[in-house]
Amino acid sequence: MINKLLAAFLGLGVLAFVGVFIWGAVRPLDPVQSRGGADAPTASTSEALSDGRIDVEIYVLGNRNIRLEIKFIPEADASGAAALQPDVNFAMVDMHMDGFTPPLERVGAGMWRANLKLPMAGRWIANVGFGEEFAEVEFDVP
Repeated sequence: MINKLLAAFLGLGVLAFVGVFIWGAVRPLDPVQSRGGADAPTASTSEALSDGRIDVEIYVLGNRNIRLEIKFIPEADASGAAALQPDVNFAMVDMHMDGFTPPLERVGAGMWRANLKLPMAGRWIANVGFGEEFAEVEFDVP
């Protein structure tokens, strides 16, 4: 009797172990999480501003989901510019409607990220900067 119970528990353990690996291979992935670290951005730009340089990368993840990554590298003599959060605005190209501003998450010194879902497919433009100085990047959302 004890041998049968031990065999049953051992069989259930092996089944659970194999099931974890099978579930890992077939589970549906969230498009925001499915991007690997080695993927290249869909669109990017780097713009020299008066207080430093701003780098903007857009990753189109599918189903109108995008990720925006911003990096600001201040000049050596810039006073406090890296502490300010940049202004961000998304708008459709050739459309006469207001854009929108996504909430930014600070991920490090001079670095921000935003994950968002755009309301419609088409050609978009992102403006990122401080005050009157900004970088623009255009990208397509299928």
